[in-house]
Amino acid sequence: MRKIYILASIALSLSAGGLKVEPVTDREMVQACEKCHFVYQAEFLPERSWERLFTEQNLKNHFGDEVKLSSSLREKFLDYYLNNASDSKDTKYRRKINRSIPLNSTPIRVSRVPYIHSKHEDLPKEMFLDNPKVGSYSKCNSCHDAKKGIYDEDEVHVPGWDKGFFTGWHRIDD
Repeated sequence: MRKIYILASIALSLSAGGLKVEPVTDREMVQACEKCHFVYQAEFLPERSWERLFTEQNLKNHFGDEVKLSSSLREKFLDYYLNNASDSKDTKYRRKINRSIPLNSTPIRVSRVPYIHSKHEDLPKEMFLDNPKVGSYSKCNSCHDAKKGIYDEDEVHVPGWDKGFFTGWHRIDD
C-alpha cells in the first residue's frame, strides 16, 4: 500500500509541472533582446530557423527593427540557439514542434509554428488582438510565465479573462 502511495505521489508531482522549457538566463543575451521583447526559448524553433533569424540580413530587418549585435554576441546567440533548438534534442515537446513544421519550411515567428498556433487557434481573438494588455499572439509573457519557461495550460493567466471549469474562457470586468 505504501509503495502505491509513493508511486502515485511521484506521478502527480511529475505531471503537475506541465510544459516547462529552459529559460534564457544569460544576462547579456537577455539585455539585448528585452529592449523590444522577451527572450524566446530556443526550443520553439528548429536550427534552420535560428540560423535564418541571425543572418546579417535578418538582423538588419528584424520584424521592422534593426538589431545591432557585436559579432561575438551574435555568435553567442547563435551558438545557444543552435545547441538548444527544437531539433537539437529529443523530447516529447520538441517532437511535437518539429513534426508540425514541414521540412521545406523555415519559420522565423514562434507564433506561426503550427503546433504552437494550434494551441491558441480555438481561443477568442479578442483575448489577444483586442486586448491592450496582450495585443498579439507573440507576446507570450502576457499570459504565460514565459521568462521562467512555464507554458502549462493550467498556469495561463490572460489579463481581463478568466477560465471556468465548465464554461471555458470568458471576459471579466476590471
